[in-house]
This record gives sequence, structure tokens and C-alpha cells, in this order.
Amino acid sequence: MNFRGNHILSVKQFDRDGVEQVFQVADGMEPYAHRLRMTKVLDGAILGNMFFEPSTRTRVSFGCAFNLLGGDVRETTDVKSSSITKGESLYDTARVISGYSDVIVMRHPQPGSVA
Repeated sequence: MNFRGNHILSVKQFDRDGVEQVFQVADGMEPYAHRLRMTKVLDGAILGNMFFEPSTRTRVSFGCAFNLLGGDVRETTDVKSSSITKGESLYDTARVISGYSDVIVMRHPQPGSVA
């Protein structure tokens, strides 16, 4: 499965082979997670975290992983600090953030809102 250009919205998108492929890639990344090896494979890449509900582990784990691979992280962690408070739609906010980011990680309390 090629993930480039694809939106991953649910684990239901993966068949067994896809899950095994994700685990294979994760196994290959383990030395970087333990800082036994260094890489800048994501040098210059930007992760846009868009979290509209409380999250610590998910937000921080994605950010740390991206940083360990050489990327930078930008955060939107409170709906009060986003243009949604001025009436901008979630779709438009995500579209704008996607212009500044190479990848977006989003958590929203409304089921299906990221689709």
C-alpha cells in the first residue's frame, strides 16, 4: 500500500497486508525512536497538528516522532485560537493549514468530521 497522497482516517481502511506493512515500517523506525540512530529524513517537512479536543499522548507522540525524524511541528490545540471561532468551517481551516504543512494530524470530537 502506498500512503503518499492518501488520507488515513480510520483503521478500517487497512486490510491485513496493509497493517503488516505499517508494522514493518514501524519496526524499521525503532532505532530512531530509541535514539540509537539519527536521521533527518523529514528535514524541512512540517506536521500540522490540529487538535480540537483534549489530547496529550496522541498529540505529543506524533510531534515527537516527527521531530525525531528531523521535521518541524506546528500546533493548533484549542478551537478558541483558530479561525473557527470567527465562523470559518473546519474544511476551510484544514485547507489553509494544508497549504503550510506536509501532513496534518487531526483530532476532533465530532465523529466523521475529518472525512
